[in-house]
Amino acid sequence: MGMYDHLLVKQDLPLPEDLKSLKIDWKNHTFQTKDLENCLLDYFISEEGFLYEHVVEREYVYYTEEERKSKKISPWNLWKEVIEKSSRDEKNDFHGSLNFYTYDQLDEDTDFWIDFKAYFVYGKLDKIEFLEFKTDKDRRIRNAKWEEEYKKEQKKTWNVFKHYASYLGWKWFWRKTSSFFYQLSRTCGSIQYFIIRNFL
Repeated sequence: MGMYDHLLVKQDLPLPEDLKSLKIDWKNHTFQTKDLENCLLDYFISEEGFLYEHVVEREYVYYTEEERKSKKISPWNLWKEVIEKSSRDEKNDFHGSLNFYTYDQLDEDTDFWIDFKAYFVYGKLDKIEFLEFKTDKDRRIRNAKWEEEYKKEQKKTWNVFKHYASYLGWKWFWRKTSSFFYQLSRTCGSIQYFIIRNFL
């Protein structure tokens, strides 16, 4: 999916009539957008229609070499502590169109996707357009269905055979066979190139 930024919209959204009855606090709902920095930054559109970035100044406290050795700190744990020193809201002069969307749970059985496009003139909101709303079965239901289909697939005769044959070197044999033909195709390609270059 890639990186994105968070966006709050304090403006009234142009929702179709059938969506206005949803029990969702849209003004405090976090949307995502890929049209800004894509660094998990926090933005919001104010009630007055300006785009702001919520900037947080942080201090990063690193582990000392002694702490890393004595406590066996994992290499991906870069900081011992992150201290938030201050925060402020900075106006952003973004100019152009900005898509924002959210994917969330509508009820116990249903997820939903909703998509909007906002137009800005140097940081000032011009308008917001509603693009799309669609629903799907809840992720848990989809995952349960996928697991059920996967189990059925594994019980098929061919897959049962492959499972038990793997203990006898089945996968090793076909990996070696695949590797052999890959090397053979490269060798044939080199021979073909040699013929074209020198004899044709």
